[in-house]
Amino acid sequence: MGMLDRLRGTPQERFARRVVTAMRDAGVASARYLPDQFAIEVRRDSTQAQPAIAYLGNIFRECERADRAERRERIASFLSAVVFNPGAPTSWEEVAPLLRPLLRTVTFGTGMPASAPRPLRRPAWAYLAEFVVVDQPTSVMYVTEKQAHEWGVTENTVFDRARRNMAAIAKVSDEVSDAPGPRTLIRMVEDGDAYWASHLFVDGWLAAQQARLGGRPLAFVADTTGMLLVGRGAEDTPESLGKVFELVEQEYRDAARPISPVALTVDGTGAVVPFLVPAEHPMYTITHRTEVIIAASEYAAQAAHLESDAFVAACTSAQRPDGAVFTVASWAEGVDTLLPRADYVAFPSGGADTFFVAWDAVAREVDLEPEPDLEPERYRLREWPHPGVVERLRKVATRP
Repeated sequence: MGMLDRLRGTPQERFARRVVTAMRDAGVASARYLPDQFAIEVRRDSTQAQPAIAYLGNIFRECERADRAERRERIASFLSAVVFNPGAPTSWEEVAPLLRPLLRTVTFGTGMPASAPRPLRRPAWAYLAEFVVVDQPTSVMYVTEKQAHEWGVTENTVFDRARRNMAAIAKVSDEVSDAPGPRTLIRMVEDGDAYWASHLFVDGWLAAQQARLGGRPLAFVADTTGMLLVGRGAEDTPESLGKVFELVEQEYRDAARPISPVALTVDGTGAVVPFLVPAEHPMYTITHRTEVIIAASEYAAQAAHLESDAFVAACTSAQRPDGAVFTVASWAEGVDTLLPRADYVAFPSGGADTFFVAWDAVAREVDLEPEPDLEPERYRLREWPHPGVVERLRKVATRP
């Protein structure tokens, strides 16, 4: 880094200065950058007793590839949504019709201070969670546990009402054809009011798309900009569907706010489930790749903010010569470890060669108890297995 770069600061610092300047130009009483949190402490006016904290991670990613004009527009929208947001209604009767379910990753919001209000969340599908927001004209506000308490309702009541509201507004895009061909592909672009990905929380909605798609539905939510629907027919092959998965993977990797590369479909009862297949299935290599990608991403996001006196093991992705991918986590002798779930566990032991054991084989020999309150799951391993167990594991070792 040259002297000029050091004087100008990092890209994050330069971006924060732009936002602080925009806030001051907009007339806030005070705005102060908090580099440790990559956030800005802001008071809208002198009567505001406690400052608000505006986190910059998402808006920074959105603006990284934007030109100057687009960046100004995004920052202005950010100020409108975050700094000058009037807040949610204070009574349950007023707020209830405005609630919507929202699909995000399980690590969404990680890194916020412990003192910050905790958004309501509950598990949705692998590495994904359901949140609830208050739908407002120019923004959404995440509902917190504290707000539910203040409204005098249970958390389940909040989730149930959000889903009922979504069911009432769920509709099929005007662009959907009623006369599908062998396979129809529909891109549903988010406009801020449609909540396309939230349609997946409406009972029976995805299953009902089969008639229009020309086959069992696959739904992809690569990021927050919308949803892709594809009909899967009996004649489809890894080659014919593979291009769709490649497209979604690239959109996921390029996204400012990624969600998931994993396809969702419906089971025999019409319930929404991840589209994952057993190892002997022709589509296994393609579908398992999506699992590997999101697992590595979400465990990395978790590890970046996880404070523990144990070693936080990485969930590493690797690729075989044939292109198939898998995940590996390492459990070293004598190291108190928080182990992520992975396809294989590596056992490096002193001077001996490292050996690899499939996860299910490890689970049969070792008592794996999830550490409380961690999503995605990790397993606390305080002691190295008994020598007899290590020997049995070595006997079932395999090459990943």
